[in-house]
Amino acid sequence: MMRHRLSGVSLLALAVSLSPQIAAAQDNAEASTLEPIVITATKRSEDYFLLPSTTDIANADELLTRNIETVADLDRIFPDVNIRTRSSRAYANFTIRGQASLDFYNPSTQVYVDGLPQDSFNLTRSLPGGLESVELLYGPQGTLYGRGAIGGVINIVTRKPDNEGRIGFTSNLTDQGGGGTFHASTPIIEDVLYGDANFTFRNDHDTYTTMTGEEVGGTKDLNGQVRLRYAPTDSPWDMTVTAGRGHVSSTEEYFVMESMLKDRIAYPAPSQYDLDTWNFGINAAYDLGFATVTALTGYQKSDLDRTVFGSYTPEKQWTLSQELRIASNPDQGSAIDYVAGLYYQHLDFTRNVPIASQTSRQKVDSYALFGDMTWHATERLDISPGLRLDYEHAAADAAGPVTFSNDNGFTALSPKLGASYGLTDEWRAYGLVSTGFKAGGFTRNVTSTNNAFTYDPQHTYNGEAGLKYRNDDGTLEAQLSAYYNITKDYQMFVDVQPWQYLQNVGEVTSKGINLKVRAKPTEAFGITAGLAYNHTRFTDYNNPVTPGLDLTGNTVPYAPEFTANLMLDYRFELESGRGALVPYVGLTYVSEHYFDETNTIGQKAYALADVGVKWEIDEKVTAEAFVTNVFDKTYATYGFQYPGLGNLYQLGQGRTIGGRINMTF
Repeated sequence: MMRHRLSGVSLLALAVSLSPQIAAAQDNAEASTLEPIVITATKRSEDYFLLPSTTDIANADELLTRNIETVADLDRIFPDVNIRTRSSRAYANFTIRGQASLDFYNPSTQVYVDGLPQDSFNLTRSLPGGLESVELLYGPQGTLYGRGAIGGVINIVTRKPDNEGRIGFTSNLTDQGGGGTFHASTPIIEDVLYGDANFTFRNDHDTYTTMTGEEVGGTKDLNGQVRLRYAPTDSPWDMTVTAGRGHVSSTEEYFVMESMLKDRIAYPAPSQYDLDTWNFGINAAYDLGFATVTALTGYQKSDLDRTVFGSYTPEKQWTLSQELRIASNPDQGSAIDYVAGLYYQHLDFTRNVPIASQTSRQKVDSYALFGDMTWHATERLDISPGLRLDYEHAAADAAGPVTFSNDNGFTALSPKLGASYGLTDEWRAYGLVSTGFKAGGFTRNVTSTNNAFTYDPQHTYNGEAGLKYRNDDGTLEAQLSAYYNITKDYQMFVDVQPWQYLQNVGEVTSKGINLKVRAKPTEAFGITAGLAYNHTRFTDYNNPVTPGLDLTGNTVPYAPEFTANLMLDYRFELESGRGALVPYVGLTYVSEHYFDETNTIGQKAYALADVGVKWEIDEKVTAEAFVTNVFDKTYATYGFQYPGLGNLYQLGQGRTIGGRINMTF
């Protein structure tokens, strides 16, 4: 088989007079040191430097500078990460350390917002207003998070409402569209009750022209959320109630034939969807002094009204989750820090194919008991064991041309053992053995051509070793890690579109090296760099659809061997109290990767460059001009073979020129 590979300026007006007094320049000692990194995604606050694992974090300023507005953009800042939408943003494909999300409905990476898990239809959501940081725990994270965290966990952290009243907004306008965020926070009863609200809006212009001349590919994305926080001063209680609503309307599910990539001309099969999401959450914590007890309740509902390639296939899903845990308080100076808890989730999913009078429904109940601890054995040695027990029960029904009714249960034990040792005050070495799994179940997209409905759990066994450095001056940090993992009974959609269904296809082995460096060599100059090598292959391929085809040795889809990120910025202080200018350059590299297991359709290596200059008028007002994908590189983010049409692709965003203003009061 032949191997296929892919080889308007706008201006934002700035009102300088908004700030009559320019703030003084940042203190030299502050400007020349890096912000300390504290990770909360481990379900307790911990210094990332001491953890026996690889972690990463990006604060709100870093994300804003790189024009990162959604979860799907985070691969431009985290190494060994590739995030792409598959067909639509409702189906997120996360690949972290080679662990690709080849199951449309259950990505290999979990996304959390302020401790609450996000529904699978909402994983590439816009980043919320009031953002503090985004944390990444590299996987597998089976002990703490269970199913679906083989690749890792992305934890989005926002600032809680408190006694300080704040209003802020970010607005951007580009030749490809526009958008913005608004965030407001206020005390309702001083020292007792607080509230906030945030809204995000994106309007992405059409990116394709069909063969019939129609403009398509645009998206409107609107999200809103309100929170009420009860946290009386000197009280052990801290409780936050959250309610949110989102709506996406898009024609992004159009596809370009291979001969028309450069011209971005799409095949004119009707494709449009509306995605409505609702979420409600309660995060209640009680401080016992020596530990904190936390109860987290989440409810999410998604309604996807979808037509793709002229086929109307609406889907609905709702989930209810409950976690109860106790975690030691880090300021107690105890010899042992720990977290332990219980978890429950119910998922209800329905898919309809009206033209075939076919309906399929699934109900999945998940239960878990978990514990993780760190024993500070000596001043330099930490030992971190962990264990999780999961049980999942899945029931599936299908009505129509295909009738089916069955249920099954799956149990998984996920142990972990890590150790870190301080070689000196600046150097720390660690080792980790961890496990993860994805539960078995029943295929969701039932069709008359399915010859099997069930699939078995997949299990991942991981070994990792690393070295961390943080100098005493706080101007240089680095992480270097190497890993090797084996996944048994790998789950992947098989057969050709549009008749694909989920099955186990054998064994996958992944190994690689990550390097991340953050440096502040002078008070004006900043560097962030990441480099990753990953080798992920089928090491025992067994596809039930094609029993005679052996693809052992092939690269797993969506798993590039090399990824790299580089960010350089330099701060120029202006005279006469006019603030500072911060020009920056960002580079992203992704090596060749494939969209199918036969390695016949894919995307060759490409690099993207972003440039910009930010004017920090004062501590409350910044303005920015930027260009992303400076060289207007054409690259595919998703591709597949369709009978009678050949290879079809979706393309990444071309050159974007625009400006942004950010204000807080």
